[in-house]
Amino acid sequence: MIFLTFKEFCQCLKANPNTVKTWKKRGVLPAKIFFKIGGTLYILKDEFETWVKEKRTCEGENYAGL
Repeated sequence: MIFLTFKEFCQCLKANPNTVKTWKKRGVLPAKIFFKIGGTLYILKDEFETWVKEKRTCEGENYAGL
């Protein structure tokens, strides 16, 4: 299992940390990818990648008829 720090995750997304925090609070990003150890926020990289694949599949199905 691979973990990313919050900073690394933001760099991967090429997004400002405040934006990523807003996405997290609004539920744009799934809660299951985040966890804390000693107050430090980490991201489960495998869970995030699985979520992205699922999201792409769902959106692909919604737009398949266009």
